Amino acid sequence: MALVGAALGAVAAGHRPPLRQGRRVRQLLDILLAACLLALVGTASLARAQGGSTVIHDIESAAIADNQMGIAALRRVLVYLPRGYADTRRSYPVLYWIPGWETPASREYVAGLDAAIDKRWIPEAIVVIVDVREGLVLLNSTVFGRWEEFVTDEVIPLIDGEYRTIPDARGRAIMGHSTGGYGALMLSLLHPGVWSAVGLNDASVWAGCTVPWQEFPDDMQSVPEASGYLRAWMQVAIAIAPNPEAPLLFDMPTEGEDGWISDPRWKPYCLLRADVLDMYRETLLGMSTIQVLVPRRGGPTNAMPNVTMWHGMTSLGVRGAFTEMPGTHGGDRVNRLVLLARRILPKLADAFPDVRAQTTTWGRIKRRLGDGTP
Repeated sequence: MALVGAALGAVAAGHRPPLRQGRRVRQLLDILLAACLLALVGTASLARAQGGSTVIHDIESAAIADNQMGIAALRRVLVYLPRGYADTRRSYPVLYWIPGWETPASREYVAGLDAAIDKRWIPEAIVVIVDVREGLVLLNSTVFGRWEEFVTDEVIPLIDGEYRTIPDARGRAIMGHSTGGYGALMLSLLHPGVWSAVGLNDASVWAGCTVPWQEFPDDMQSVPEASGYLRAWMQVAIAIAPNPEAPLLFDMPTEGEDGWISDPRWKPYCLLRADVLDMYRETLLGMSTIQVLVPRRGGPTNAMPNVTMWHGMTSLGVRGAFTEMPGTHGGDRVNRLVLLARRILPKLADAFPDVRAQTTTWGRIKRRLGDGTP
């Protein structure tokens, strides 16, 4: 167990062994970390009896009400509250989690969060999970709805108003998986000062950079038959270059000689370009940490685009870590959320102390002053 603990500590801190020790050592560390996290979730049933609770909010969204795709304006958000929340007056940091393509806001992460908090692997925190079951990229769009405003102007005020949060960027991080990871990073860049940390799990950071090779549908009626990859890309295209007169409601872009989409409207959304990352330099350097996870192998993944993006970020001096983990693109989501939380939460503002503890301390101070005690 000591070996496992040491390995977990090294990988969770973002440390990598020297290259001369070889790839096998790094693989062993990642495998040990995955085994530890699996063991943690496996013990969650023991923690659940005294674990955290969940609350579901159905938000009637003005930002989504005017979408043209028939997407329900009543939006579900699931809130995880750590054990003991109801018994204290503490204020907690908040992790906002955007799931991957066509994933609802579910309780799949609750057991893992309970176990991680119970074993003190992560500090207590509030976790907010956004429902994207229709297949959504959270960008503003005249067709799909104003998703950026939904998050920044509706969800965050609701959470800060209903719960004891740390109500500024110091106490907020945004994280996501796949298309949700791309949306999370874009939200943090397009709305600086809202979050102070970002966590990505095999994020679809290729969006906004190149034109897909797949055959496009003829019109919007045929879009449901397209692949999830193509539908996600088209949704980004509609957000960036809308054209209500076009068959697919956006201006089809072309690629320049450098391989990137040449339409200047697309440039701010291509996170693989060093010059685009430099546009966001101030915001990126202002983050307390950016954590990037990718699967080592196991079918199609977004690993290579994330490697390209991370190289660009490190050249700017961005703080954070890039970690490869065993598994597939969609596998081990619970464990990966826990690892992101483990790395990010220590970078956020600590939970404010219990008000009752502060009152007792002040009472003692007054008594000392009355007694003349220094």
